[in-house]
Amino acid sequence: MRACRDGGTAIGQALRTLDRSYFAVLYRECRRVVADPELARDIVQETFIRVWRRCATFQSRSELLPWIRAIMRNAALDALRVDRREQSIDADDAMKPELERRIAQLSVERVPTAPDEAHAADVADCFARCWERFSREAPAHAAVIAWIAEDGLDAAEIAALIGRTPGATREFISQCRKRARVYLAEWYQLAFSVDAGS
Repeated sequence: MRACRDGGTAIGQALRTLDRSYFAVLYRECRRVVADPELARDIVQETFIRVWRRCATFQSRSELLPWIRAIMRNAALDALRVDRREQSIDADDAMKPELERRIAQLSVERVPTAPDEAHAADVADCFARCWERFSREAPAHAAVIAWIAEDGLDAAEIAALIGRTPGATREFISQCRKRARVYLAEWYQLAFSVDAGS
């Protein structure tokens, strides 16, 4: 952050420190989902460049590594889209109307009551706990679920990232979803139970 503010020769030292401190962990995480080791290395290097460009937006009260990981995920998505295969999985397209319907239902505004807000906090805490365990114990599966849920990747994009055939990718995505259901079972129960008012 000082290098971002001061500029000059501090920039090179800051980038070397970033590389020394975070390259190994970021590369390992990237390799879990990107089949090509050279592409993973390029993504991590691109991440450091983006970190430098965005350092002024970093909130000092935040943790640095999660912020860098988010930047890396966006860099990986951009790299994927540049080299995206022209494949389409009809099953994913068939599900779009149903997903749009569910999103529309969730978008209906209602004024939250105090019990609603307390329940929402409990649900968020439960999800964070479940997700942390899922990410720790099944990192490759959790990464795929995150890329589907947070980044909207389809099966073709995931196939390109993990270097599998479309059929093998669909099977792996199915395994990821099954594993996610196990790890997130407590959250599903809390978030979608009838007593929760859903």
